[in-house]
Amino acid sequence: MDLGASVRQGTRAGLLVLWELAKVIIPAVVLIHVLERSGWLALISNWLGPVMGLFGLPGEAALALVSANLSTIYAGLGVTVALGLPARETTILAAMMMINHAAISETALVAKAGARAGWVLLARTVAMVVVALLLNWLLPGEGAA
Repeated sequence: MDLGASVRQGTRAGLLVLWELAKVIIPAVVLIHVLERSGWLALISNWLGPVMGLFGLPGEAALALVSANLSTIYAGLGVTVALGLPARETTILAAMMMINHAAISETALVAKAGARAGWVLLARTVAMVVVALLLNWLLPGEGAA
């Protein structure tokens, strides 16, 4: 294969990946802006603030976590970008999403493979909580307990 063909193939593959990510991330960003302008983001933040505060996160970070759990990690990342969280909070939230993303679909998949789905989901959730608590405690910055 010559250089030109390699560049064309790489460009095409890159654009396909970009398109797949854009289909998930752009709606997530739009949703956050709609929730913010409608006042719903503030309501959600106030309601979930105490729970998310245990991890050093604002209440609205729950939207990213729920998006990542119900859909894909990319939806959660799109919400995270739209929220514009500081680096410390983004690190904690990203770790939580990495451990427990796509919980419903992946739990169904491990059940089909013969694992006990409830135990797998519990293990992932506990791991997510423990890691988030540790990061909140270890990372420097405000909000550390």
